[in-house]
Amino acid sequence: MEENGKKTERTEEKVEGAKHFVGFYHYGVILTYLSACAGTCGIFLSLAVSPFWGCVCLFISSLCDSFDGLVANTRKNRSAADRSFGMQIDSLSDLIAFVVAPVAIGFGMGMDRWYHYIIYCIFVVCGLARLAYYNVSEEERRGKEGGKRTYFEGLPVAIDVIVLPIFYLIATMVRIDLFTQLFMGSAYLLLAFLFVFRFRMFKADTKGLIITIACVTVTIIALCLIRYYVCGVPLV
Repeated sequence: MEENGKKTERTEEKVEGAKHFVGFYHYGVILTYLSACAGTCGIFLSLAVSPFWGCVCLFISSLCDSFDGLVANTRKNRSAADRSFGMQIDSLSDLIAFVVAPVAIGFGMGMDRWYHYIIYCIFVVCGLARLAYYNVSEEERRGKEGGKRTYFEGLPVAIDVIVLPIFYLIATMVRIDLFTQLFMGSAYLLLAFLFVFRFRMFKADTKGLIITIACVTVTIIALCLIRYYVCGVPLV
């Protein structure tokens, strides 16, 4: 048994060493990479075109992030390095899509005063701490308990996709700059606080995710229609 284990380990090391590029590039991580790409596009679109498109990219990132773990788990005989890489790359992708990109949305809305920078820094630091803590606690949990996680500790950063687009649509319905900045500033600070506040949040299964995404989609579409037809505000 020990000899077979060493042989398997040597085989894995040989396969890993035979790669021409560092990292893993297979269908199990494709959604994670797509989420990072959508977040990157959202940053530039928010700054160069409109924060509305930044919110659209945020939604796309959330869709990819919701199902990347499900896709990754369909791959059999994953090595420990592959699993660890998947967890790390997921957090780095989340940092781009759900921490940095939302800051670009706020900046694209004209929130560019010195006190906004303080809000953004608090938001980024809390989001970063949340992601790092999740990685550490998840590794400890897998080592002790194993199995799937049934709850989150602290608010997941991906909740941005529910809060920020809704706050953005409501804030831009009222054409008062002070209201918009106070409303959005409150959203960033509230999210930052909940990222690091210690509480348990139920983790939805696949069916729950689909229902949640459907409800969020309907809500956002309804707000877009109200914003356009009732308030007379262009979508972009």
